[in-house]
Amino acid sequence: VASALAGLCFIGGGEVAEVMKTMKVLESIFAASAAKKNSVAPTFSPETCHLHTACLNGWSLLSTVLNPSQIYEMVDRCLVMFEGIFQSTDVELRISAGEAMVLLLETAYDYDEDFEPDNFEELVSTLKQLATDSSKSKSKKDRKEQRSSFRDVLRGVEEGEPPSETIKFGKEVLKLDSWARKCQYDWFCKMMGAGVNYHLSVNEMIREIFELGAPLLIDKNNLNKPSKSERNAANQYAFKLRTQARNKNRDKRAVV
Repeated sequence: VASALAGLCFIGGGEVAEVMKTMKVLESIFAASAAKKNSVAPTFSPETCHLHTACLNGWSLLSTVLNPSQIYEMVDRCLVMFEGIFQSTDVELRISAGEAMVLLLETAYDYDEDFEPDNFEELVSTLKQLATDSSKSKSKKDRKEQRSSFRDVLRGVEEGEPPSETIKFGKEVLKLDSWARKCQYDWFCKMMGAGVNYHLSVNEMIREIFELGAPLLIDKNNLNKPSKSERNAANQYAFKLRTQARNKNRDKRAVV
C-alpha cells in the first residue's frame, strides 16, 4: 500500500504541496524505527520493518521530484533521523536509510558547493563502520549486502560520487548516473519485476521519466522474444523474489 501510494503520487505529477503531504504521512510511519540520540533503536516484528522500509523507499522516490531548495532545507533534520535508523536490526531498512541519505546529499551538494552536513566526520565514521561491518550477530548474506551498499553510500557522502550503472534493454541503454535516477529505476523494478525492460522500450511515460526519447520501432515478430541476457536477468530477478518470499515466511514462522 505504501509503495502504491508513493507511486501514484510520483506518476500522477501532483502539486508539490500534495507530494510533501504524502511524504509527511510516510515519514510518520518509518520514523518510528529511528533511535533517539544516545538510546537504543526500538525493536519491531519483521512485518513492521518491511512496512517501514516500503514507506522509506516511497518517501525517497517522492523526494526526487522536490525542488533543490526544499531538499536543502530538510537535509540536516533528515540525516539525524536516518542515522537513528542505522541502528535498526533490519538490514533492508538500514540500507534504505543509507540510500535515502546519499540521495538528499547529492542534491544538497549540487545546490550549495560549500555545504557540509552537521557532524560530518562522525557521520563518515558511522558509514565506514557499516561498510566494513563484520559482526557475527548478522548473517553472512546480510553483512555482504550491507557492506556492498554502504561502500557506495560512503563514496557518495564523502566524495560526492554518483552511482555508475548501465542497464541494457534491447538495442538501447539506460545510464543510472545519479542517485535520484537510481532510486526511480529501483522503484520501477520492484513494481514491474522482469517486465521493466519491456516498459523501458515501449512505455512512453517511463521513457519520458528517464529521458529516453520516443520509442524505437519494434519488430512485432520479435516482440515476445527477449534476448538471452534479458531472459537471464528475468530468471535471476525471479529467483531473488522467491528467496525473499521464503525468508519472509521463515521470519513469520519464527515469530509464531
